Amino acid sequence: MDARASVSIAVTWDTLLRESDAAAIVTPVEARSVWEAGRIYTYTRVHVDRAIAGELGASGERWVRTMGGVVGKIGQLVEGEAVLAVGRSSLLFLRAGPAGTLDVTARGQGQFPVVADVDPAKPARLVRSNATGALLPPRAVAGATSRLAADVLHGRVVEEAAGDIAAAWSRAHAD
Repeated sequence: MDARASVSIAVTWDTLLRESDAAAIVTPVEARSVWEAGRIYTYTRVHVDRAIAGELGASGERWVRTMGGVVGKIGQLVEGEAVLAVGRSSLLFLRAGPAGTLDVTARGQGQFPVVADVDPAKPARLVRSNATGALLPPRAVAGATSRLAADVLHGRVVEEAAGDIAAAWSRAHAD
């Protein structure tokens, strides 16, 4: 059997915003893995805790599709893919997927887990996903300054990051 591999390029903040249809804090509530076209995909039902930008529709719950999972005795792990664990909240940047589902934009780079402080009086923060694997820097464009999405959001207080996302979203989706 052939094994395939890929290399991921670090996504810039501007690209993540432009390529997403929505951004939200979500909490996975259930997951189901299925075979599709020779691969395993996992469909995770998430509760939308807080819509930050874009359109997610009227429902408080959505299905998010990620590559990999376990069906029966066979499992597939996809390096760099978002990992949605039931009960663990994340900020997700999302784009339209097949048949009414959503995909995480830029795979694991579009997921920022929400981490509560050990001191309950301190606010929760976002961290970069540890599922992204090794990333190569994006190709530099002459005269442009590109901040990486992970650098913009990692370690930020959720409330502050949400405000910055909403403001940047308006500029990125102005056309």
